[in-house]
Amino acid sequence: MKFARLVRFAAPLLAASLLATGTVAAKEFTNLKIAEPQPAAADLQPGLAVRYVFEKFDSLTDVENWTRGVKPVDGKPLPQLNYKVGDGEVLTSGKEDLVGAYIDGFIHLEKTGVYTFTAEQNDGLRLSIGGVKIHEDGNVLADRFSPALEVKIEKAGWYPISLLYFEKRNTATLQLFWQPPGTEDMVLVPAAAFGHVKGKTS
Repeated sequence: MKFARLVRFAAPLLAASLLATGTVAAKEFTNLKIAEPQPAAADLQPGLAVRYVFEKFDSLTDVENWTRGVKPVDGKPLPQLNYKVGDGEVLTSGKEDLVGAYIDGFIHLEKTGVYTFTAEQNDGLRLSIGGVKIHEDGNVLADRFSPALEVKIEKAGWYPISLLYFEKRNTATLQLFWQPPGTEDMVLVPAAAFGHVKGKTS
């Protein structure tokens, strides 16, 4: 296995190990709101909906300010948050640079208990689940992992998830890992855990 690929898969495991030994402090979140009503199975489509804007952004605030006057355009849904593309296409935008993305849908949390999430990003990212912002690192940066994000779930089911993301130039990364209750490994959130209802954003 090439070194870069080894780092890509080992980093979330290292983060989980540091968390377990107390080397890295986790951020804890409660009071997430389950989707009410729950989306009907017949209405759910795979992946997450995404809308794009295209401009040179230096922060998430720039993206939000830009979209006050420019309507985002719909893009092809994201099957999974597993994008580490170097200098290739950013998400499903058709562009390699200067991309802002509003990402919305649902994530299925099928167990009660504590889920630990970790996001990897390049550049800026804001992540909310169940109406609670659990991570924001909103400026231009190199590939970086978030702290461990511990989310306490009291009701199993579908939860709204939303992300605001941008990539300025060169490399692009957007990945979301989790460690569900009762499991030992930090892995990419599987595609089956995501869904969206066409035309509806969280």
